[in-house]
Amino acid sequence: MTKRDFFRVLIKIFALYSIILTVFSWVPTNLMYSFFDYENIVIIAIALLATFLSILIYVFLIKKTDAIIDFLKIDKGFDDSEIELSNFNSEKVLMLGIILISGFLIVSEFSNFIEYSFLAFKTEIQRGNINYFIDNSFGSSKDYFDWIFSGINLLIGCLLLTNYYKISKWIIKKGKT
Repeated sequence: MTKRDFFRVLIKIFALYSIILTVFSWVPTNLMYSFFDYENIVIIAIALLATFLSILIYVFLIKKTDAIIDFLKIDKGFDDSEIELSNFNSEKVLMLGIILISGFLIVSEFSNFIEYSFLAFKTEIQRGNINYFIDNSFGSSKDYFDWIFSGINLLIGCLLLTNYYKISKWIIKKGKT
């Protein structure tokens, strides 16, 4: 497998993952706003336009992968053009999987944790009826559960990332017995 092939696969997987997130997360979230006292047609039109533009970008990522690689020059600067997979055993695949899972946990939960921390801090220092959405943005038991849950996921991701070698050895040892 060449480096160029690797980056093609990586860009296309990212685009497909982003399409799935857009369709199943972005669209329902934005359509939810139409239930508030806003102009329903305006919100729906903006949500559909943003969804259409994002899907158009993802289709561009899938169809013009080589042009993106050429523009960004991400396949240049390596010592060799081939990726050697001959020494890739089950332990290394497991380590790579643990690293990817922990990276995904950290990336996906870091923003949630920062958001919940900010809202909790803001709720503690702001006592007044300035804005309905700000006043009711944090404080229920569900909000604290989400905050704690995102913190635990962030901690698990960090622990997995720092101890991936030990965890993979333990899993391999458990699998052989």
